[in-house]
Amino acid sequence: MRKRAEHVKPSISRIPGARRLWGALLPARLSVLKWIYGEAYHEDVFGRMWRENSWGDAESRSGTGSNLMQTAFLRDALPKLLQDLRVRFLLDIPCGDFRWMKEVHLPRGLVYVGADIIEQIVTTDNDKYADNTISFLKRDILRDALPKADLVLCRDCLVHFSFADIFGAICNLKRSGSTYLLVTHFADDRQNSDIITGQWRPLNLTRAPFKFPPPRRVIDERCTEAEGRYRDKELALWRLEDLPCPSNS
Repeated sequence: MRKRAEHVKPSISRIPGARRLWGALLPARLSVLKWIYGEAYHEDVFGRMWRENSWGDAESRSGTGSNLMQTAFLRDALPKLLQDLRVRFLLDIPCGDFRWMKEVHLPRGLVYVGADIIEQIVTTDNDKYADNTISFLKRDILRDALPKADLVLCRDCLVHFSFADIFGAICNLKRSGSTYLLVTHFADDRQNSDIITGQWRPLNLTRAPFKFPPPRRVIDERCTEAEGRYRDKELALWRLEDLPCPSNS
């Protein structure tokens, strides 16, 4: 079944007008993959996106939001926030290809652990970037035990998750005993819509169904993607102990 699926996309691309239809069928395709792969669904879907460079960025397979232009203000602001919070252990999940983070001047003595669900990313990152203070682990943010961190950076992740998976991730992060969560948040008055994990939409985490309290700090990313439609994109800071975790998550 897996081998057959790998040949579908190239075949579809040769049919006139079929590329648009292929995109429109994304929810159905993801539903089928979820049925086929079960608990391995997340690793399979995000692994496919990474291998096929589905986000289409020439600089980073982690997507256009991970290139150096879109992270310029973030790379300047993040070290000050880490210093202000006296962060000594930073967990970055999902870490992706480390393209922009390797340009961040992390505070001296800080221990950085990047985690990702895609094994090839983790192996490559360890080969290229690991040293005495930087390392990478294969971890599923939903199911695996996570290291206890002073701050968890979770950028451009929950925007790809269903509501149920978002709450599942938050609950798992809380179980780690980590202190702060710095996460992608869209500050405008947006109505949150549910999706199948693997799709994308902006999220305002202070709105239903999440209803997070006002963030303690924000980093305005000054996003210019999609001709400025996501100008309200931020990294917002919360204490994990203040965030909701439904009892069934």
